Amino acid sequence: MTPEFFVDFKVQKDIFKRALEKDFSITEIQQIWRQILIHFLSISPIEQISMGSHQFSAAETKVINNIVQRLHNKEPFQHIIGEVEFYGLELKSDARGLIPRPETEELVDWVVNDQDFEPSNILDVCSGSGCITLALSQLFPNAQVSGIENSRNAISLAEENAISLKLPVQFKESDVLNTNQFKNTLKDLTKKVLFDVIVSNPPYIPQAEKKNMDLVVLNHEPNEALFVPDDDPLVFYRAIAKAVLPFLSTSGAIYFECHYLHLENTRKLLIELGFNSVEKRKDMQGKWRMLKARK
Repeated sequence: MTPEFFVDFKVQKDIFKRALEKDFSITEIQQIWRQILIHFLSISPIEQISMGSHQFSAAETKVINNIVQRLHNKEPFQHIIGEVEFYGLELKSDARGLIPRPETEELVDWVVNDQDFEPSNILDVCSGSGCITLALSQLFPNAQVSGIENSRNAISLAEENAISLKLPVQFKESDVLNTNQFKNTLKDLTKKVLFDVIVSNPPYIPQAEKKNMDLVVLNHEPNEALFVPDDDPLVFYRAIAKAVLPFLSTSGAIYFECHYLHLENTRKLLIELGFNSVEKRKDMQGKWRMLKARK
């Protein structure tokens, strides 16, 4: 009988680090390592503190090596573990929706800290996986919170997350580029009260930038939620802003996440379409990435 093979904890961790250091930062590697121990080996963060003398079995080593191979094959780690954290919420993550970015948490942060009173009606346009919708529902429990999304796949992911989190949000399938359909959906959601807050992180990356993007994104996230025509990068902003203005309350505001290279043109567009007060804000990287507009 062949004796079972074991690998020292520190040796395995070093092998893991060296296998990934070309593609990930040290901080990212440490985060991935901790998540592997939690999700695949059932080792809690507290238990990890005292694991210096632990030895990995052959089965455990195989699990770790398999994940390394999947990462080398450009599979997002969020899809490997099947979840992602967004604004304190644990959300299911797979190829049906975009993986939430830190910049989008900053957009939510602006919305939350900008309210003098709790909104009664909140809308997330191009809601995708529902991360913004769900975060705002959690933070404003007395509000009606809705998401509008064109992708049935993304809506199914968002609805699964809503059920898991027990949040009473509703998601409507509607194409914002189909003017009549979009307006009818807006009418349906404002039968009782206009929107106090509208937030949107629509597609905004020009097709020309596709060649510079990581295969992790291109091969595993829905491209229709990312890219816009090179000759009309503001197509979604124009359609959204035109349609929502009559459905925004007099004290309400719309918040956009934008491409930093097109933010100024987006700001001018909003003013041209009838918004009187447009404010811009930088992200944590110092790039102009967010806009807020009022009637």
